[in-house]
Amino acid sequence: MQPLLPAAPPALAAPLAGLGTWSRPPDRPSQVALGLAVALLVIALVPGGPRWLASLIDFSAVSDLSRRRRFLAVAGFVAAFLSLGYIAFYLRGGPRDALAPVYWLQGRAMSHGQLAWSVPEPTASFRAGHLIAGLPDRVAGIFPPGYPLLLAAGFLVGAPMLIGPLLAALLVVATWGLARELALASGESDARAEAIARIAAGLSVVSASLRMVTADTLPQGATAVAIAVALASALMARRLAEPRLFGLAGLAVGGVLATHPPSAAPVGAIVAALAVGSPARGRAVAWALAAAAPGVLLLLAADRASAGRFLASPVAAYFAPLVATAGADEHGLVVGTLVRLRAHLADVDNLEPLALLALVPVVLRPRLRASTLAALVIGGQLLVTAPFGQESSARVLTGIMPIEQALIALALARLFPRALASAAVATLAIAIAGFACHTSNDHARIAAGDLGRPSYEPDVAREGNVTSGLLYFDDDSGFELAFDPAVPASHGVQAVRMRGDDHDRLLYDSLGHPQIHRYTATATGGTVAAWTPPNAGSDTWRFEAESDWPPVAGPRTHVDLLDKTAPCLSDARALEVIPPPDGEGTVTLSLPVPRGPTPPERRTWSVAPRVLQRSSGGSATLELVTALGGPVVAHWTWDDASKVPACTDLPAQTVELGGDVTRAWLVVRARGGAVAIDKTTLRPK
Repeated sequence: MQPLLPAAPPALAAPLAGLGTWSRPPDRPSQVALGLAVALLVIALVPGGPRWLASLIDFSAVSDLSRRRRFLAVAGFVAAFLSLGYIAFYLRGGPRDALAPVYWLQGRAMSHGQLAWSVPEPTASFRAGHLIAGLPDRVAGIFPPGYPLLLAAGFLVGAPMLIGPLLAALLVVATWGLARELALASGESDARAEAIARIAAGLSVVSASLRMVTADTLPQGATAVAIAVALASALMARRLAEPRLFGLAGLAVGGVLATHPPSAAPVGAIVAALAVGSPARGRAVAWALAAAAPGVLLLLAADRASAGRFLASPVAAYFAPLVATAGADEHGLVVGTLVRLRAHLADVDNLEPLALLALVPVVLRPRLRASTLAALVIGGQLLVTAPFGQESSARVLTGIMPIEQALIALALARLFPRALASAAVATLAIAIAGFACHTSNDHARIAAGDLGRPSYEPDVAREGNVTSGLLYFDDDSGFELAFDPAVPASHGVQAVRMRGDDHDRLLYDSLGHPQIHRYTATATGGTVAAWTPPNAGSDTWRFEAESDWPPVAGPRTHVDLLDKTAPCLSDARALEVIPPPDGEGTVTLSLPVPRGPTPPERRTWSVAPRVLQRSSGGSATLELVTALGGPVVAHWTWDDASKVPACTDLPAQTVELGGDVTRAWLVVRARGGAVAIDKTTLRPK
């Protein structure tokens, strides 16, 4: 890959890095795109070229309703086909984004009617990143349920990866409808508005970012569809003086709320303003509120199932205890914001200057109310995404891209009133060329990133004759893609998160030694192999504290994973508990009761925790309970006063477990400073 720009001096390297990568087309799709861009540019410059192109593809009769439907059908099909191509070429056949497996798992669970699910002992074997655990055995995904509900429909018909391409087709139609309503509200004739709408639909088709979010199992495509439908329906309701259309707008706002709650605020405010300002105010507001209710109720139900109460954000509950590992100074925040904004401008239509055309309808004719309302939605979305991280902020701005594409099409009509067809074809050519020489590099990095393939490929398991039993994964993504809450090991393949301690063999023993395999994902492909957990037959059981990640922490308590802090650490890691400066911090860890396929017999165990001391000045108590909130059956205390990192085995205590005591928990309470727990060892007496 040869860059078109010369190498930047070191002092300018960071600022120029924000301009993205420019190069020759790095892969076959971008090479084809460059050829198509050149052809379209030639057609745009040749007199009569756009008319010939329109005649060739039979889209010339704008006023013919049957041709309008044909245009939308063909444009939607092209968008869906390109998203399918993105799945095959860039994603290599399955979900690839770091968050996509969680949405995948939530969608699979919702296909069984589950917003949260119960897992067997040991619960640590079924926890993973971006899953929130609730005591005693509840696990749920942390993301809103709107997009997983769509994926659930895909799972029910056996084709969840088709949901994204279907959304791609719907997004073309929604963008067309929004652009048409904006054009009509701006005083354009019906034929002119149709032309503007088709340009916006074309811009939606050629956006590589939209192809990406509608290929991977990510919610941004659904959010964009819902925002476009909400705004278009509200504008149409005002234009036709039809209050019932506010019902469609309200339904879409409810969909945004259930898919990405912060994004519902800007578009919801605009829809509410249009409803209140309509002639039939009462009916319009009633329709909007009634139609939004399903989305609100779905979100509340998901909050209750995952976080334990209504109006409790699972995302906030999940991230609140986790310690941030890096900070950012003021300069870093400014640079990060600029990089994020640049990334979004490139996402709109593959080339940053094209996105700036969206300002034209607002700046040149600021009295146009429709353009102003659209600009307010964009501004509101920028505000609500400001608290997010740099990469995620750029991606959640995808929801406003249909508005920006509609404004770009309207800008072309304003700037080139007599040569709109040529300007439109040239703009599409430039957008496609932007992908070929600019943003294609970002998508090539997505294709090559991580392993260069999905973390779990079902065909690998099928070809390995894995049809039932336990399938262990040593990474969160593979486990989340393979796990099905409704499939136990006795009725199919039960995915398990490998922990590297005796959680692994305890599950194997408790299920009566079913078939067991280990899935390993590498850049060259996934493999499955027969596997047996270590320490089989040993009377000593070792349970690492960090295996309960993500842990269940109390209010204002922070937790962190300590990696290779001291050579004495078992498995080279420990779980750190950080209390608030003026209070006590608590973390509850599961302590599995060793057992076989039958209920555990009551027996006496010697329980010995090991802690890590690092001179933090903290003090802690460790309590063993056999019922949440019940009496303490064993108790330890220690002060972190060691001058050098050192591991300390706390005195072993004797407890009776088994029989009617099938579960136990360790409650860590820290004060005055951070404390760390390494592992807990159980030996029969």
